Amino acid sequence: MTIRWLVVSVAGVLAAVSSVAGFSAPSNAQAIAPTGLTVLHASASPPLPAHSLALGPLSSSVDIHVDVTLKLPDPSAVTSFIASLSNRNSPNFHHFLRPGQFGQLFGPSLSEVAAVDAVLRADGLHPGRVTSDRLSIPVTGPAPVIDRAFHVSLASYRLPGGRTAFTTLSPPSISAAVAPDVEGVVGLSDLFLAQSLAVRSGGAGELHPSGKLLVHPATAGGTPCAAASGVTEDGSYTADQLASYYGMTPLYSLDDLGQGVKVALAEFEPDSASNISAYAKCYGILSPTVNYVPVDQVSADTTDPGTDPEAALDIEDVMGLAPDATIDVYQAPTPEETSVYDVDQAIVDADADQVVSTSWGLCEIDTYLGDSSFMGSEQDLFYVTATQDQTVFASAGDNGSTDCYGDKDTLYGSYRSVDDPASQPYVVGVGGTSIGRTSETVWNNSSISDGAGGGGLSDQWCMPSYQDQLGIPGLISADSETEPTDCGTTDPYVREVPDVSADANPMTGYAIYYTGGTFGGWGPIGGTSAAAPLWAAAAALIDSSPFCAAYGSGDAGVQPVGLYYIMGNWPSGYYGLALKDITAGNNDYTPDGYSGGLYPATAGYDMASGLGSPHIAYAGNFYPGLAAQMCFYYNTEPNFGMPSITGVSPDDGLSSVATPVTITGSNFLPIAGADQVEVGANSVTVSCTTTTSCTGTLPATKSGTDHLVMSVQDMALSSKTAADQFTFVQATSTTAITSVTSSPVVGQPVSVRVKVTGQSTSSGSLAPSGNVTVSDGTRSCNAALSGSNGIATGSCSIAEQVPGKYSLTASYPVNSYFAASATSGSTSLTVGKATSTTALKLSSVKITYGDEQLEHLSVTISPQYSGSKPTGTVKVAQSTTTLCMITLSSGKGSCALSAKKLQAGTYRLVATYGGSTNFKGSTSAKETLTVVK
Repeated sequence: MTIRWLVVSVAGVLAAVSSVAGFSAPSNAQAIAPTGLTVLHASASPPLPAHSLALGPLSSSVDIHVDVTLKLPDPSAVTSFIASLSNRNSPNFHHFLRPGQFGQLFGPSLSEVAAVDAVLRADGLHPGRVTSDRLSIPVTGPAPVIDRAFHVSLASYRLPGGRTAFTTLSPPSISAAVAPDVEGVVGLSDLFLAQSLAVRSGGAGELHPSGKLLVHPATAGGTPCAAASGVTEDGSYTADQLASYYGMTPLYSLDDLGQGVKVALAEFEPDSASNISAYAKCYGILSPTVNYVPVDQVSADTTDPGTDPEAALDIEDVMGLAPDATIDVYQAPTPEETSVYDVDQAIVDADADQVVSTSWGLCEIDTYLGDSSFMGSEQDLFYVTATQDQTVFASAGDNGSTDCYGDKDTLYGSYRSVDDPASQPYVVGVGGTSIGRTSETVWNNSSISDGAGGGGLSDQWCMPSYQDQLGIPGLISADSETEPTDCGTTDPYVREVPDVSADANPMTGYAIYYTGGTFGGWGPIGGTSAAAPLWAAAAALIDSSPFCAAYGSGDAGVQPVGLYYIMGNWPSGYYGLALKDITAGNNDYTPDGYSGGLYPATAGYDMASGLGSPHIAYAGNFYPGLAAQMCFYYNTEPNFGMPSITGVSPDDGLSSVATPVTITGSNFLPIAGADQVEVGANSVTVSCTTTTSCTGTLPATKSGTDHLVMSVQDMALSSKTAADQFTFVQATSTTAITSVTSSPVVGQPVSVRVKVTGQSTSSGSLAPSGNVTVSDGTRSCNAALSGSNGIATGSCSIAEQVPGKYSLTASYPVNSYFAASATSGSTSLTVGKATSTTALKLSSVKITYGDEQLEHLSVTISPQYSGSKPTGTVKVAQSTTTLCMITLSSGKGSCALSAKKLQAGTYRLVATYGGSTNFKGSTSAKETLTVVK
C-alpha cells in the first residue's frame, strides 16, 4: 500500500544515512541485483535512526536466524474463504480448517516449496523444514553465510538509545527463478524491537480515593486475598472487580470459568513461576495450568522474573478472569521481528489455542517503511488463524494516536501511527479506557505523561470488508481516509484501529503480583497490555460458555468478522447490550509534540475506543450480552431458527391461580434464565432442560384464550399458532353470610360478615378479591374482601331506621378471575324499637299554696340513635293522679302547675313516656315537689 508516508520515508532515510559514522555500508541506491537474481525490495531494512554509530561488519561468529517467507498463490481466495466461514448462507459457514489443512488448500505447491529450498541450499544455507502451512522456511547460519546467500552486508550499529543492533542498508536478493514465490526474508535487521505495552503509573490513586471505586467485587468466581485487595487503595482493581464491571460474573454463576479453552500468550521475556503461583494462591485457584512453549531455543528457566512485568501481567490477567482456562506461554528470547514471527508461526502450527493474545507491538511506520515483507508475512499467519477459528487480540499501543513515540530510536515519534499487529486485518486491536466513578472514558494521561490508548489509521492496510459496516455509527467519519488506488473501489478506506477497548489506565489498572524490576510483590499496572488479555479471558469464557454449547457454536470467541457483522447488521439495541459505548475523551497524546486533536470518542465507533468495552453477560442471563450474541451468530444446531411451540400441557387452567405447564417445541435454550414465555402482558422465566422442552408457571390472569410466545435470549420470538394457545377459565365461587349482629334495634349498626370461597385446584386457589354487596332490600353496604388459599372474608354495617323483619342477601359480582357467585341464601333479621330514657325536671322543688306561683315541669326523651327524635306524649302524675300531659316536640316538652290548685303537702311526681313507632316507652325517676302553707 503506497500512501502518505512515502515522502516521510525518503526524508528519514536521507537523515539517517547522513548521520552514520564509521565504515561505508551499502545503500538502497546500490540495490541492483546481479544477473539471475531479483531484489526483494519489500524486505528492505528500515532507515537507521539519526546519530546511529556504525560499528563495522557483523562478526562472523554471530549466527543469524531468518525466515524465508513464501507468498500465498491466491490471497483473494483466502479472504473469500474467511468471509464464507462467517456467512450463514455459505456452505462453508463455521467449517473451520483443521491443523495442517491451510497449506494444502491455500499454500504454495510442494514443488514451489522444493524449488525455494533448493535455491537456499545452493546458496550454501541449511534450511529447516517448511512450516505446516507452507508459509515459511527457517534458516540459521553465520553472518557471512547469510551475507553471501542473500547478497547483503550485515553490519552493527549503536543506536542513539544505547542499544547495539544490526541491519543491512540494502535489500536482499534471491534467484529470479523462485523470487515470485518469496514474500521476503524476515530477520535481516533488529533495529526496531516489539515494545512491551505495560505501563506502571507514578500517579496511582489520584483518580480514585480509597473507598470510592465504582466497581464492586463479583458475587461468583475467585475472591482475592487481603494483600491483593489492598492494592485497590491506589485506584487499581482486583480481578473480581473487573469481572463484575465487565459482566463476566453471570457466566461464573453458570460454572463457566473458561474450562476446556486454551489461551496462547506471545511473550519475549522470562517470568517467574513463583510469581504466578503466588497470584493463584491469593485467588484460591488450586490447580492453575500454565504451560511454557519455548520458541527459538529460549531457555525454559521459569525462576527469572525478568526486568519487565509484561509476562506476569498477561498470565495473571487471564488467570484471574478465566481461572480454569489453560494458558500456553509461547516464549521467545527477544522481541525482534524474527522472534515475533516465529512465535506467531508456532501458535499457528500448533493450532491448539482457541484464543491468542499479544501485548507487544511494533510501530507500524517503522515496520512498513522498512521490512514491509514482515507485515505481509505476518498477515498471512493471521489469515491462517482466521481459517482455524482462533481469536487473536493485540494491544493497540500506549501512546495515543502517535504510537511510535514509545520507541526512543524511532524517526517518527511525533507522527500519527498505529501499532502492529493490532492494525493487522483479522486481529482484534484492543485500545485503552479509564474506569471512572460514573462512566468509562478514553484513557489519556497526557497531563502526567502516563500514556494514552492507541488508535488511528493504518499506513499499511486497507479496511477489511468486514469492518466496513455502514450500520455502525461513526465508523466512516470525517477522520476516515480513502486510498482508492490501493484499496480499490469497493472498500476504498484504510484500516481503522482499535476494534474494541478495555481498562488500560494504570491509575485505574490491574492488581498483579510481580517481584522484579521496581516491583516488590503486589502492585498496580496498566496499559493496553492489560486490556488485550482481559479481552482474551472474555473470549475464553465465551468459548466455554453454555451459550456456545447449546447453540453448537464451537469456539465463537470474538472473531472480528462476526463481531462487526453483529454490530452493523443487528438491531441497534443489541449493540448496547454487548458493548459499552465509550463517548468521552480522546487519544491525542500531547507529550509527543503532536496536538492535532485526533482522535475523539464519539457515539458508535471511533478510533479512540473502537466499538467499546465488553459487557459479557447479564444477571439472569435473559438479556443477550456479548457472549450470547457471538454464540448465537455462530450457531450450528441442525435446523436452528426461531423457537417454536408445538404443545402446551395442560392447555387450560383457572384464571384465578398460577398454573404449572410444560411447553414443548424446538430451538429453546437450555440455560438458566435464558428463556421467557410471554402471555398477555406478563413475561415468565421458564426452565428449559433441553432445546425441545421447558417448564414454567403461568401467572393468574384475566379469563380468555391467549397465545404463549417463547422468547429466547430476547433475540428470537416464536410465531403464534394454534398449538401454543392456553385458555384461562373463570373459577366459580360461593358466597355466604356467616354472621350478623344479634337482636339489633332500630338505628343500631348491624355488622354483617361474609365469606366467598373460590374454586379449589390441586395447585391451590387464588382468594377472591373485590367487594361483596350486602342488601336488605332498601339499604346496602359493601364488604371489602381479603384472604388467602381460596377463601376471602369481609364485613360491613347497615343501620335500619324502621323496626321490623328483614331478609339479608350477599352478592359477589363477576370479574376477570371468578365467575359471579349465586346470591347467598337470605338471612332473616328482626330489628326492634330503640329504647328511650325519660328525664323530668322541676322549675322549683317548693312552692306556697294559694300563691299565684306556677310550677313548670319539663321532660326530655333521650333517643338511642341520632337518626330520629322521639314523638308522642308524656304523662306527669302523682301516684294515679294525672297532673298534666305533655306533647313532645323533637323529644322535649313542658307543662305548668298552679300553686292555687294544689293542696299543701308533698307530691312524688313521675313522667311516663308512652313510646312511638321507633321508640319504646320509658319512665322517669321520681321528683319531689313540696307545697307549703
